[in-house]
Amino acid sequence: MVNRILTSDTYHDEVRARLGVGEDVLSNTTIDAPSILSISEAKVIASIPFYTELTGDDANFVYAAAVCMVAATLAPSMAARYTKLKKDFDFSIETHTVNWMQKAASLFDEAMELISLVAINGEGTNSPPVISASGPTRLKAMNRMR
Repeated sequence: MVNRILTSDTYHDEVRARLGVGEDVLSNTTIDAPSILSISEAKVIASIPFYTELTGDDANFVYAAAVCMVAATLAPSMAARYTKLKKDFDFSIETHTVNWMQKAASLFDEAMELISLVAINGEGTNSPPVISASGPTRLKAMNRMR
């Protein structure tokens, strides 16, 4: 399957960097699995269906959101991939403990924040419209008093 958003040569390294792991822990084939990459890109595309028309910063926001979404999808499985204790004949090293579910939530939130920065039709950011209600004007209030 062809990547729709992550088309650069560096996206594997970018996903690993977001998770803080190396290629020995997370392989390119794992990242490229259809259940990971395709689904993550589809989630971003569902939020921004006009992604192919974007340029400049907006295109960069979509790309970064896709990287974060892939990392967020992979994060829950990292607990099984990333060994906490490495032992050898002469030594043992304990690595730092990561709450991978919290990391996944953080990466998902970052992806959504990046998606919200994409301008829609050149009219600012993708934020809900401001709705305001006003009471009667002074003119109407004065007319009622007469």
